[in-house]
Amino acid sequence: MSPPARSLLAAASSTLQFGGVEGLKHLLQDWQRQPMPKVLAVRENGQELMLRPYTKASLDMANKLAQDAKFQAFAKNIKLSNGQSYLLFVQDNGRRDEFGHHHGQLPEHMLKNGISSPRPPPRFPLMPLFGGSLVSLIFAAILAAYFSKPISSLRAAFKQASNGKLDVRVAHAMGKRRDELSDLGHDFDAMASRLESLLQAQTRLLHHVSHEMRSPLARMQMALGLMKQDPTSDFLDRIELEANRIDGLVGELLELSKLESGVIQIKKEQLELSPLLNSIIVDAQFEAKSKRINLHLMVDQDYVLEGQPDLLYRAIENVVRNAIKYGPESSEISIATTHSALEKNLCITVTDQGIGVKETELEDIFKPFIRGISGSQTIGNGLGLAITKQVIEAHGGSVAAKNLKPTGFSIQIMLPY
Repeated sequence: MSPPARSLLAAASSTLQFGGVEGLKHLLQDWQRQPMPKVLAVRENGQELMLRPYTKASLDMANKLAQDAKFQAFAKNIKLSNGQSYLLFVQDNGRRDEFGHHHGQLPEHMLKNGISSPRPPPRFPLMPLFGGSLVSLIFAAILAAYFSKPISSLRAAFKQASNGKLDVRVAHAMGKRRDELSDLGHDFDAMASRLESLLQAQTRLLHHVSHEMRSPLARMQMALGLMKQDPTSDFLDRIELEANRIDGLVGELLELSKLESGVIQIKKEQLELSPLLNSIIVDAQFEAKSKRINLHLMVDQDYVLEGQPDLLYRAIENVVRNAIKYGPESSEISIATTHSALEKNLCITVTDQGIGVKETELEDIFKPFIRGISGSQTIGNGLGLAITKQVIEAHGGSVAAKNLKPTGFSIQIMLPY
């Protein structure tokens, strides 16, 4: 095998190892347009990467050469990280030398005995050496540019992200690459997007907490000021009410924080659903009577679930109390259960006769402090449904809301059983 052919084989091997199959494919396509030896890349199943023909004798000889460390300059077996392997070698051109042997191959008996083939008197290979060096330099420059550009883009993106600029994205800079660097670029974009959304959520949370606590604190300060002006006046009830509201807000914030961070470990046990729902109905009757709302419970059969009773109680109760709060006076609220034997899911549906929410708000009502325009005038802090969502998801279920036609609103709780 001539020095240029060995240089081409070494360049193709490096490209396959570090640039992947697509990188080698682009390189071989460029070489096909030029008058140079053909480097073949054959998979284990016998398929050549560029679908070019080859002889079985050439493939058998290349396999033998690749298995001997002394002759791996003539043929190389490259195994990729995904388990695929390629045999790289230069196609035999069928010419024979004065010894009757094919150029670029060694006879089988010499491979077995470790003897190299006889060669004609050596001549200084000036032109082949110059050609091989030139091809190696050109390939090295192309390979360096191919890998250095995306790496530079990633380094610049990481630097901007470390300085707080989380809206930077690098996937578009990768072009149509389909290699590990392209995957890394998409992973970086996903990470940056997630961090940006978390920081925005934290900012919104701080804003809502300060807003929710400011109103009761202002009313408490006003009541204290009036008591100073008139010591005989009785504003203690107002101060106690506002203090209880702040205490309830802080308690729900702590509960939501524990659920989101995973601090609370779900302690599942077997529980019967019917007694749990009946207990919720009994406790909710007091609020429902003040608005003349009738609560109807419809359980199609006795269910036994795996879950933590107190957390499931609070999650379902939040939905029922939310329906009472936003439902119109002298209306009805139904709590019904259905199941899917195929999917092994239990569905608890709470339906009221209220006006519902805007379609654009259906997903947002399960976020902290989001109550929607229809509930902006009601008393509450918007944490109930957020806690419900966290509890149900911690039990392996899901929760969704939808508007009913012509009027009405329902929330569906899906739990495995």
